[in-house]
Parts: sequence; structure tokens; C-alpha cells
Amino acid sequence: MNRPGMLLLYFALLLTTPSSESYAASLACPTGTVFVGESRADVLAKCGEPDWKNSHQEEVVERLDSSTKQKLHITVDEWTYNFGPSQFMIIVILKNGKVADIQEGDYGYSKSSKPEQREFSDRIVSIGDLQGDVVMKWGEPMGKNSRKEELKEKLPNGKERTELVTIEEWTYNLGPNRFMRILTFKNGRVTDIQTGSYGYEIK
Repeated sequence: MNRPGMLLLYFALLLTTPSSESYAASLACPTGTVFVGESRADVLAKCGEPDWKNSHQEEVVERLDSSTKQKLHITVDEWTYNFGPSQFMIIVILKNGKVADIQEGDYGYSKSSKPEQREFSDRIVSIGDLQGDVVMKWGEPMGKNSRKEELKEKLPNGKERTELVTIEEWTYNLGPNRFMRILTFKNGRVTDIQTGSYGYEIK
């Protein structure tokens, strides 16, 4: 296979290969079932607007030889659907407008409840959780910080791969009798959970 053909195959695999986390083969909605590979428009037509959505950019640079680099820009959208407390939430991951992964989250919650009524103790956030799952469990954080980091990787074939990663830190204030929690995300997934000082009462 020539180089253009190999690049097309590589990018197709990158955009459509699902992760190993809590994978769901499909998402059944009132007007149809969504599968990996379908478009953003297909998801909206079958399932409607999600209960929460987030987006970030990923950039991958691969050195093909001593004089050639290939840069790939990926827009990653994370759509979370909440079907109530008796069913698991479903998180649809789209890359460049195509469904790349469909994952199960924690149990949903009653849509009549407000975020401040959700008890943190009842919803455990774990390493590997996606941002949509965290928001559905704990609501929006009191503060967010974001930055970019470069990760360089030497491939077995001697080539070099550079990935631009979005790092976010979310801080949750759980009140004056509990410690604050600081969650670190890399490309939308929890990679670290830290305990801060005691929280405070919000007036």
C-alpha cells in the first residue's frame, strides 16, 4: 500500500477505534439505534439533544521520515444522555463529527432534581470517568483551569509521535465540613483526584 493509502487507513482507525472502558455497542433511542461510525446528525435525529455536552481539540503530529511530518487535528465531542435513576447514563464520543465510542456511565438521576440536591457521597467519581459522567454525578465545579501539554512518544519503527493534550483541573467545594476535591482530566478523562483544604459555605 502506498503512503497516502496507509495514512488514510491510520486516520480511519484512529477516529473510529473504541476505548477499552465500559464500552456499549449501541445506543437505543426512541426513533432509532445509534452505532459507532454514524454522524452527529444521525445521533441528534435519533436521540435528540444530550443532557450535557463538552468539546475539546486533540492534535497529533507524527514524523513520517527525516523531512516529513503529518499533523492531524481532531475535534472530540462528549455527549451524555441521562435516562433516569433506573438506567445507566450513556456517553457518546464523537471524533470529527463521527461516533467513535459509546460508553455506559453511572446510574442516571431524576431530571426534576437540581444539581445542588445531588449528594456527593452517593456518587463516586473514579479514575477513568469522563467529564460528562462527573457533571451528571456532581454537577458543575466551582472552578476550572485549563492548559495544553505536549506528549512525545517514540514508536517501535523509529518514528516519533507528538500529541497535544488538554489538561483541565476542576475544583469542587463540598461545604465547610468536608474537604474540597480537585479532579485532573486529560483529554476529557479523570486521571487524578486530589484532596484540598476544607470547603466553605456558599452564601
